[in-house]
Amino acid sequence: MNINKNLASFFNVPAPDEKLKSSGGTFDNNNFQKDYELVQNNFKNLLDNGNIALESALKVATESDSPRAFEVVAILLKTMADLNNNVLDVHKKAKDTTSNGKNEVKQTNNSVFIGSTTDLQKLLNKERSTEKNLIEGEIISDESKKQ
Repeated sequence: MNINKNLASFFNVPAPDEKLKSSGGTFDNNNFQKDYELVQNNFKNLLDNGNIALESALKVATESDSPRAFEVVAILLKTMADLNNNVLDVHKKAKDTTSNGKNEVKQTNNSVFIGSTTDLQKLLNKERSTEKNLIEGEIISDESKKQ
């Protein structure tokens, strides 16, 4: 007898059905699409209603010349701007969620070169670092000239 059955018998409630457990951690694209459309429609409705409220508040503010009325208009404008940013955030999050990590950026930090400075210079500027061939010649000493 597991703990769920023990608790169910203790509290005199029916035992939970083991078959009803959710799989958890799985991503259902159909549910995501439905939720995305619902959120998108909610934001659009809020924006439409906000525009109507803004027009009415602006009309009241201009007719009454009340500082409080203009303050309400300013707050409503800020709220509408935030709502527009939220719409864009929903689009970005939806794109990130459905992309499945295809646009991963690989970046290397803290690279270390192990070698001498001469080796590093040769690596960085290969054209200048090619070693010039020395002209081979005979060295004549002063003593051989005297003879």
